[in-house]
Amino acid sequence: QLHEVVSWNGFELTGEFTPVLPVLPGCQDDPKIREYWSPIQYFSQYIDDKIFEDLAAFTNQRQLQTTGVLLNTTAQEVKVFFGITVHMACLGYPRVKMFWAKKTKVPVISRRMTRDRFYKLRSSLKIVNDLDVTEEAKESDILWRVRPLLDCVRQGCLSLPRSDKVCVDEQIIPFTGRCPVRQYVPEKPNPTGLKVFVLASPNGLVLDFEVYRGKNTFRGQRLGVGAAAVLRMVESVPTGTYVFFDRYFTTISLMDALLSKGLPATGTIMKNRVPKQCQLPGDKQLRKEGRGASVTLVRRGPELAVTKWFDNKPLLMASTVFGKDPDDIYSRWSNKDKSHVQVRRPAVIREYNDDMGGVDLCDRMLSFYHMSTRTKKWTSRVMTHFFDVAITSAWIQYKSDKLLDSLSFDDSSEDSEEEYQPPTKMRIPQPEPSVRKLGARDMPEMMDIKHAERCRNKGCNGKTYIRCTKCKMLLCITKKKTCFQDYHS
Repeated sequence: QLHEVVSWNGFELTGEFTPVLPVLPGCQDDPKIREYWSPIQYFSQYIDDKIFEDLAAFTNQRQLQTTGVLLNTTAQEVKVFFGITVHMACLGYPRVKMFWAKKTKVPVISRRMTRDRFYKLRSSLKIVNDLDVTEEAKESDILWRVRPLLDCVRQGCLSLPRSDKVCVDEQIIPFTGRCPVRQYVPEKPNPTGLKVFVLASPNGLVLDFEVYRGKNTFRGQRLGVGAAAVLRMVESVPTGTYVFFDRYFTTISLMDALLSKGLPATGTIMKNRVPKQCQLPGDKQLRKEGRGASVTLVRRGPELAVTKWFDNKPLLMASTVFGKDPDDIYSRWSNKDKSHVQVRRPAVIREYNDDMGGVDLCDRMLSFYHMSTRTKKWTSRVMTHFFDVAITSAWIQYKSDKLLDSLSFDDSSEDSEEEYQPPTKMRIPQPEPSVRKLGARDMPEMMDIKHAERCRNKGCNGKTYIRCTKCKMLLCITKKKTCFQDYHS
């Protein structure tokens, strides 16, 4: 029964109860079931409540062992912390302190957590206890400090349905501090940081990933790091899926290895990786023929097509499924004519342009509202990055089912996840009319309080130190205000 509520998540402070349907195995493939999902249920595919419980438990444990002082955080407070971090990413203040400053205060943040508490949690969060991990485990896995979160998010990605076309590319977690696996990848928007190999669908949905951690990332690889990364990414891809990647990964041996697994592949290829037996026309010859000139050479058994196409410059493509035909006409900008011109485009170029940009599209969506608070800990940056990946992937799924923009999804997901609010002041009940009637016992008295409080007379916004001895209500008595008399009339 789709409308049957199987679990409840109640919040005592508001007195409201919100039904929450659990994420059941196999539900990701059924759009009819996802029709009734809330944003937080899409997010829970990747990061569940156990992650927050572990963060709270290990943070308390580690803090007590190192400082001897109890931190007393809870899973709910950790959720609030990450919800605040998401709101900060959406608002984009240049400094974290501004969210609590007097002139730039954001009530949705400042009311839920103090500034000092936020800083304390940010510097103390642990998802594993250092003392519980053996030295052998630390040496074998450099990422052991964040491994539980990586495994949880990756498991959510692996549970998603596979598309018939996927792409493999590099993704960078921006970080310029000290890190044992920091890399520099030129021509990236953020070239310095932790490198992640990502398998994604053409619409930007992350299907699998592997954080590069040096020579121990792919054990027993013989074809190079790029080829080993592709073979590792396609382990969860069914036979017959078209795989796309760029020239960093493309080699002839990789193409043959994928074809033997029943996976047709397409990618740009470097000139020095093209076999010498493949005698392609020179760049000058194609340039004379003009833009759109192309030539394809095909190898039989196993089949492989190498295509050279001249646009603004020569481009080499290798594919085990696409070649030159059928080509089409494509509009391209001409600097010489200062207008768009019609250029012939091979089929392999068309397919590559349509299906290769999934990881770049994911990077673009991550850049909109990414959690970018300054930190010297690479573990904190990795954790916030994969929280962003989880939110972005959940939004892509949500968008395919319902129309919603990413900023609204961030707000709605965090609202449904962190319905935590501090206790508010109770509304003071008004006395009965018979008690309020002005009599001999209704006398004003001066209250010995530090700050004046708001007048209880209807329509008055002033503050006073005077209270009625009978009604116990604070009321104004000034030259311009007669709230005390009006209240008792």
